[in-house]
Amino acid sequence: MLLNSKIEPFVGVGDIKLYMTVEEVKSIIKQAKAKFSMEVWSNKGCTPDDPWIIIRVENSLHMFFVRNRLFKIYMENDFVGKLDNGICIKMPMEKVLEIDTTLEFDDWEEDYQSKNGYWIEDNLDDKTVLTISIFIPEILDDGVFDSYEWVEKLNKNEE
Repeated sequence: MLLNSKIEPFVGVGDIKLYMTVEEVKSIIKQAKAKFSMEVWSNKGCTPDDPWIIIRVENSLHMFFVRNRLFKIYMENDFVGKLDNGICIKMPMEKVLEIDTTLEFDDWEEDYQSKNGYWIEDNLDDKTVLTISIFIPEILDDGVFDSYEWVEKLNKNEE
């Protein structure tokens, strides 16, 4: 079920919800009996330079954490879940652009960004959806995201 879950912008994918901790997400992945790996990106030289933990579920999901909180989920290849509007991996971009007229191409990121809370990377070879990313709302404002105050608020609320 993990690879066929509903994609909800600003919320999560199936049982995996944005803002969850690494351990909470690992528990869900293990329960689904999915193979996964973890790596750490040091982010040295970034401001702030807090390392990111990335959990990869084989050929389908990449989950990004900072200070132990999930802030972005990236879906690819074997992931077969859909957004509420029906957009999914491998869908023709022509159809995607008809479905969501808010999608705009971002030259810097080289992806399509929707005002509905997701980003799409297209496959230039076959003109289909290559990846879909969802994220926390704070990511839309670099200053707010990079301050990590949103993490501190979460942690304080859980104490």
